[in-house]
Amino acid sequence: MAEKEKIVSREELIGLVQLVIIFTAILVGRSVGNLYSSYNELSHMSVNLGFTEEEMSGYLLDAMEGRNSTLTIGLAVTLPGFTSTEGQVTEVPDYVRKWLISVTLSPIVVTQPEVSDVDIVMLVEGQQVLSKTYTFPREKVGYIAFLRRNITLSVEDVETFRRLIGEAAEAHAGEVEITITGRAKANMLFFESTLPFKTTKYPLVLPPSLTLDQSKWETLVPSESTARVGEPTPVSIALSNPTRVHSLTQNITCTIYREGSNEPISVVTKTTTAAAGTVSTYLFSFTPSQPGVYYYTLESRGISLPAGASPRLTVSP
Repeated sequence: MAEKEKIVSREELIGLVQLVIIFTAILVGRSVGNLYSSYNELSHMSVNLGFTEEEMSGYLLDAMEGRNSTLTIGLAVTLPGFTSTEGQVTEVPDYVRKWLISVTLSPIVVTQPEVSDVDIVMLVEGQQVLSKTYTFPREKVGYIAFLRRNITLSVEDVETFRRLIGEAAEAHAGEVEITITGRAKANMLFFESTLPFKTTKYPLVLPPSLTLDQSKWETLVPSESTARVGEPTPVSIALSNPTRVHSLTQNITCTIYREGSNEPISVVTKTTTAAAGTVSTYLFSFTPSQPGVYYYTLESRGISLPAGASPRLTVSP
């Protein structure tokens, strides 16, 4: 009888050891899985930059005018799935859900990610004008809040900076391409990762204007600038928009004269529009009522075609 009790106790002991091993394996597996998941969350966190085109425009204008210009931009480190620093949080991130589970069902410890230093590179029309590392202490990213940092941009080579801005503004109707790229250093336990970010904006430093590519009389025979009295002969203009992202709208006035008289024969104003990087064509209606030689002028913001540059139209009876 004692031998039987001894055998039963031994079997119970083996079963107890097996339960302990299984339970330990479960805990280890959960911890390893939690660690891997935490690192995965760390590597997928987002960094958003906060500045407007108006603020960047003011910064560039100060630089063009020779003033000591600096721009403070906001940087927000966000949780997975958050793509905007504006508005209310509408989604609970994974590691918050794990934290809620951990305080109710399991002994898993959830570690918050931390962010420290930030590397910044600023490009004007693809050319680097600033490269700097901003040092910050390690700080935890909260469960339902953004980690915010303020970074002040100041370019040392002011002359090159001004030259690039001026060349871009001249080529693209006052528009300048500004790219800010970089990475933030992120840590979780003994893991270290970098969170890359990049944003490109196209601020305006000059009042934008369409460009007059071509103007001509629309005659029945395109190769000849001749027409007859009563024959519709409109003025055709081609306008291009040299910007990359801004659609432009402006009024253009076409005034038609006949040689020998200073009084205009016709004055027509049209509202013209061209999307970024496109060319638009517009017609100003005109039908000559008398024989003679006709010419026109064009006037608008940034566009001026004087009488001497206008093609002549010869009208016969």
